[in-house]
Amino acid sequence: PVPTDGAQARAVASARAGASFVLEGPPGTGKSQTITGILADQMAEGRRVLFVAEKGAALDVVRNRLAEVGLLPFSLM
Repeated sequence: PVPTDGAQARAVASARAGASFVLEGPPGTGKSQTITGILADQMAEGRRVLFVAEKGAALDVVRNRLAEVGLLPFSLM
């Protein structure tokens, strides 16, 4: 339910395949959108995910995006 571009879709697919990777980049590059896509995909697969961030603002952005697609009730925040 989360729109993604090609690079974001590859990250979602990598996470689904169980790959370990670091998602990094400067502000405004779509990290939060990618993380939301990964979380949504993992929830759809029935998996549990622990998402942590150094900054509370990043948590807020992801929480808001999960709410926008109706997945916040399935999250503990």
